[in-house]
Amino acid sequence: MDETMGAARNAAATLPPPARLVPLAEPWRALALILLVLVCLLPGFFSLPVVDRDEGRFAQASRQMLESGDYVVPRLGEETRFKKPIGIYWLQAAAVKATGLGAEAPIWAFRLPSLIGALIAVLITYAVGRRLFDEDTGFIAAALLGASLMLSVEARLAKTDAAQLAAALAAQWVLAQAYLAGVSPEKARERLPTGAVLLFWGALAVGILIKGPIVPLLVGLTIAALLAWDRKAAWLKQLRPAIGLPFLLLIVLPWIVAIAVQAGGGFFHESVGVDLLGKVATGQESHGAPPGAHLIAFSMAFWPGAALAVAAAPWVWRNRAVPAVRFCLCWLVPFWLVFEFIATKLPHYTLPAYPAIALLAAAALTARGTAREPLWMRILVAMAAAGGAISALAGPIGLHVLEHRLSLAAWALAGLVILLGAYALRQALVAGTRAALLPLLAEAAMLYALLFGLVAPQINSLWIAPRLEAAIHRVACPNPHILVAGYGEPSVLFALGARTRFGNGLDAANLIATGVDCRVAVVAEPHMALFEARRAELGLSATPVDVVTGINSGNLRPMRLNLFVAPAAGPAAAAPVQPPSAPASAQGAQP
Repeated sequence: MDETMGAARNAAATLPPPARLVPLAEPWRALALILLVLVCLLPGFFSLPVVDRDEGRFAQASRQMLESGDYVVPRLGEETRFKKPIGIYWLQAAAVKATGLGAEAPIWAFRLPSLIGALIAVLITYAVGRRLFDEDTGFIAAALLGASLMLSVEARLAKTDAAQLAAALAAQWVLAQAYLAGVSPEKARERLPTGAVLLFWGALAVGILIKGPIVPLLVGLTIAALLAWDRKAAWLKQLRPAIGLPFLLLIVLPWIVAIAVQAGGGFFHESVGVDLLGKVATGQESHGAPPGAHLIAFSMAFWPGAALAVAAAPWVWRNRAVPAVRFCLCWLVPFWLVFEFIATKLPHYTLPAYPAIALLAAAALTARGTAREPLWMRILVAMAAAGGAISALAGPIGLHVLEHRLSLAAWALAGLVILLGAYALRQALVAGTRAALLPLLAEAAMLYALLFGLVAPQINSLWIAPRLEAAIHRVACPNPHILVAGYGEPSVLFALGARTRFGNGLDAANLIATGVDCRVAVVAEPHMALFEARRAELGLSATPVDVVTGINSGNLRPMRLNLFVAPAAGPAAAAPVQPPSAPASAQGAQP
């Protein structure tokens, strides 16, 4: 063991002194990171409609929590929603209350925990980098994370992953401090403050309440890998589980007991037996993929930093014995491998490992100093710059193809992105990857402003639910009874309200046949045959008063929705009402 630790210290001593890549005084670095994150994440945050499917599910369940006052059992429509714990619903409900807008708040109010979580994650990455390496490394790593495509997407969605990332990083920050104190002779007698210990266990508790076992899994795998590598466990005493574990249970247990009392074993069966274990064994919701899929997706998900991460690989391998590098590798590798071998794969599953990648990429970039990188590294970064420029063209072209709209503003912004990409490409090839860093970050910020802030909100064909809501308001009385046949995306519930029912064409015809109150039936084209057959059987004359067409953003299938409206009374008032044959909730099922 002594030989291993001695080799680590020797390796650390041979590292070149860090180069000063970002000439900012330390007090200004956090402010610069906040500004970068806001520039990258705010475009589209307020203007993008509800994105199916997960955002619609979480936001609508939080809205119904506010409406009902039940803060124990989350519901989506008339069904319980037990796939995730309660934490994200509490955070979203608290954010909406803080805005003072009430349960009918727009979607951006429900997104606030994701935006705040992303901002916290970036700032903690900076703190971890400062602790493990140096100021420049922490700053660059935080900037790479803040400008990454994956975080830019997650911060704009009212769901779990950005908030979970903040909890994961808080725990890893304290874990890194405990580990360094254990392996550094000069810090061996340092004792973690009680506040840091409580932060560690509190972050684990918050992670459990947000997304179950993911944050404890990350921390546990990091610890296991470090123990296997070092064969030394004394540093774990710094975490003081004797006071930390009761603190964790104090946070988590009250809701666990409450949900067990109120819902019996339903929550545990759904969240653990169906959702968690189902994703491990099978590719749920058509998201199955073979091992290696996350690695392939990484090149886009961590753009523009993915190229710098690949370029860092030789440096990381040479310095793997350095405690800071070893900690990042033990953070990254086991967690990534677990998710490569889980059957269900979505790109955001590996997001908690991205800060470790950013730290290694930044450490390698800083350590190279003024040395000129090999050509292959410069080509990688140049390709990343070129990829961003090419992606910029997709914005105005897609707007023209889908909406037949020529946007001069979109073309102007795309031109700016292309110029920044060209400059970053030139800097990478001629001056080196360090010189390309700032134009790459600027290119990313402008690309997100183009795609998320300018183009996506204008692609009306993607946002069916808001247009469906507007159409119903035009042709129906206030507060009608609504049944939707064949379009079960959760954004419909968010737009039309929790009273909305879902079914098939038969149910739609039966609704029109009743003579009670004002009724609206929305029938997707595949359900029209069943609707017409039942309509003829009941002797109804029904003509669609409006048609809404578009692309289902949940599965990218074309949709045609026919609207039928019946007044409060009619000749078919005596026709029997059949119960809906589909569940009265929006789970994204399609015909």
